[in-house]
Amino acid sequence: MNWGRSIILVLIIFMGFITILAIKMTYSKDDAFDKDYYEKGLAFDQEYDLKQNVINDQVTPSIILNDSTLLLVFKSLDQGSIKFKRPSDKTKDILLNIDASTVTIPRTKFEKGEWRLVINWSASNKNYLFEKSLYIP
Repeated sequence: MNWGRSIILVLIIFMGFITILAIKMTYSKDDAFDKDYYEKGLAFDQEYDLKQNVINDQVTPSIILNDSTLLLVFKSLDQGSIKFKRPSDKTKDILLNIDASTVTIPRTKFEKGEWRLVINWSASNKNYLFEKSLYIP
């Protein structure tokens, strides 16, 4: 085989590889892309202030993961919501409304893997926001 044929063969293989990647990209899920990124960008300062409230008031919730349950313990809570976001598939997201300072959730609700935990709550007329990445083994 001479140099000309080798170069053409390498170019054909490379173009085939790029074509396969382009086709695969068009058929892949886009769950990792946030649809409301613009609105979130506008509300960044408000979210930052709510996260700072958690740090300043030292009210970080305790998260205890054992074999059968996920336990969340708040220092003080009037009402709030917990959202479990599944980065790989947003159809599996879970939203829970809470009104008790201790929340017990069975682990059977969750698939194994990474979850993004977003907690919004209010206590004593002050609002809080806490986010944490959580891995369920």
